[in-house]
Amino acid sequence: MDWRNSIPFGELTLVETSLDLLVKRHSHMKCLIQFLLVLLAVAILPACSKKPVNITGQIFVVTKGRENIKMGGLEVRVIPDAEFLNMVKATLPWMQEEVRKEAQRKTDADFMTAFIQEVRAMEEAAPNPIPELPMIRKTIVEESGAADSLVESALSAGILQRGVGKLISSATSTSSVTTDADGRFTVPLTGKTWFIAAGQREVGEQTEQYLWVKGFEAPADVTSATMAISNDSDIDSEDGLYLVLSAAAGGAGGLEGFRKVEVSGKMKSMVTRHREAANTAKAKAEREAVEARARAEITKANAEAAYAKFSGNRAGEEKIIEIAPSVTMTFCWCPAGKFTMGSPKSEGQRGDYENQAEVTLSKGFWMAKTEVTQAQWQAVMGNDPSYFKGSTRPVEKVSWDDVQEFLTKLNVLVGNADVGKMVLPTDAQWEYAARAGETGPYSGGTLDEVAWYYGKSENKTHPVGTKKPNAWGLHDMSGNVYEWSADSYVKELEGGIDPQGRVLRGGGWDSAGDCRVAYRGNYFPSDSGNSIGVRVARSSVP
Repeated sequence: MDWRNSIPFGELTLVETSLDLLVKRHSHMKCLIQFLLVLLAVAILPACSKKPVNITGQIFVVTKGRENIKMGGLEVRVIPDAEFLNMVKATLPWMQEEVRKEAQRKTDADFMTAFIQEVRAMEEAAPNPIPELPMIRKTIVEESGAADSLVESALSAGILQRGVGKLISSATSTSSVTTDADGRFTVPLTGKTWFIAAGQREVGEQTEQYLWVKGFEAPADVTSATMAISNDSDIDSEDGLYLVLSAAAGGAGGLEGFRKVEVSGKMKSMVTRHREAANTAKAKAEREAVEARARAEITKANAEAAYAKFSGNRAGEEKIIEIAPSVTMTFCWCPAGKFTMGSPKSEGQRGDYENQAEVTLSKGFWMAKTEVTQAQWQAVMGNDPSYFKGSTRPVEKVSWDDVQEFLTKLNVLVGNADVGKMVLPTDAQWEYAARAGETGPYSGGTLDEVAWYYGKSENKTHPVGTKKPNAWGLHDMSGNVYEWSADSYVKELEGGIDPQGRVLRGGGWDSAGDCRVAYRGNYFPSDSGNSIGVRVARSSVP
């Protein structure tokens, strides 16, 4: 119930009826009559004051914005002063303790909320997540039995409602009277008497609560009185009820003193324990972050040193690597740089997905001078799948999946501490190396100069390195066999820095248009054929 919407008791109006005495005309009798009347009053009034006085009461409420509402059918409890005082003495300590408990809960809850906010601040300030902190917040809430999001305590209405119930239920010999349809009641009383009425009515979708607590002591010379209870005073909270009861008991204090409580020792101990755990977790995370940064710096320094040792000094610089006894591979250095990937719209035989894109390669790399030969494949794999046999001819009939196995075994043979890791070039790396700073459709010159292609190849592969190289010393980047790259096929060129675009590149002996540098063939990793081969690159990343 919401007692704050109540419209409680109010004013008391007494209408006195005086005795109008008539005297006779004779002046000599006037004094005698007055004297006799005084004696009569002295003898009669004490006896009259002990007789019950009829009280006619009327209960009504004035709802804000509405007319007076008569409370018909409402039970009014009539309680003698002595009994009411006993009821008050039983209720006041209970209210004090309930208010103290409520204040303790709120103080502890505020203290815990401040700690939870402290932990949240730790989480927000941490550069990396600290997994212990959310668990600490969850655990302290569970231990305290409070909600994670604490709101203003709503126990006040409960204390008022229960206080009224306790007050009424503690009565033993009380009588009651029910108001009529007009909200009126009549009751005889002797001495000081208390009236209590509590009720409610529905107003739209809301329920309004009403509480009256009123003391009345009829003067000895009053034979009747009218009591009207309205909304002049409020009892809509535990404070209002407590003040009325406290005054009845002869006191005047409120509940403010009972709300001044310190954080409980249990809550202090709990927060201290969890704060220590949070600070420990924070210190651990900070220590680990420092260690991680130190490791990253070492890794970066090692990588830079390795790359410096790995890199070439100029474009086209050659390095020979022995991959097996008497079997070598020659690599050419391709420095870091920018280029335009794809083909202009004016280029003949261009594909639909060669729209140009600006690409930056942040690091240089080594590209094999020629396609992998059958002799090199045989030295690593122990077999030769090629259709057109010849040790210096490019290996063919190898799928992308076959090449992955080849690279794994190749890296075992040569290691990577000094020479870098053997890999497939990315789509962007392949085209960058093929162009070697030029923008023409073929790698290093005209189609006839640089490529074995359909119409000029006699429908077969030819030994590698027999055509003109490009500016960086790379042979057969156009023609002879198609070459696998590392990336999966995407339709549109992404551009950007070090893009990751399984694409076939460079064309083969069976095509002319596919020999263009910008050509990109879409094949499955398991595809192979007598025009599909491979060229490897070397990465500085082990």
